[in-house]
Amino acid sequence: MKETGIIRKIDELGRIVLPKEIRKTLGIKDGEDLEIFVDNQGIYLQKHSRLLLFHDLVVKLCELAHEEMNLNLFVTDREKVIASSMDSISQHELNSKLIKVLDERNSYESLVSESLFEDSEITGYFYVVPILVSSDVVGLVGVVSDQPFLSYIKNFIQFFIKIIGNKIDIL
Repeated sequence: MKETGIIRKIDELGRIVLPKEIRKTLGIKDGEDLEIFVDNQGIYLQKHSRLLLFHDLVVKLCELAHEEMNLNLFVTDREKVIASSMDSISQHELNSKLIKVLDERNSYESLVSESLFEDSEITGYFYVVPILVSSDVVGLVGVVSDQPFLSYIKNFIQFFIKIIGNKIDIL
């Protein structure tokens, strides 16, 4: 664990302020959820991803989509790929196009073959859709193919998102 040298007081309501430098370094944005852990040594904060609670389910769904429909799916949280049927993009961070899809809350479909992941050899046609839960964008579901998408694949992605979104919304 890295020492910062920063000391903060707790106010009368038990609140502390996380310094801007630390929030910026860790990529913590206003309104994001933090998870609190405790042990005998102290209190620990970590960025919270609602999708990671369902990591095993999402991984299994990606595997099944690949096995049964030959779809190359990936699921991201707001920062990186958390599940994929393609090992070469697991844990890749989102690039500017994918972050734009998150921010604008719109789907994205490639009109030409391209690469959406830095340092990855995966190129193709992409169809990427944000996962909305209680009006919050929690991540993306995407599929990559060597040819443009037929409507049934787009419908399947919408169905896939509803499964994940409804499961998260129940919490």
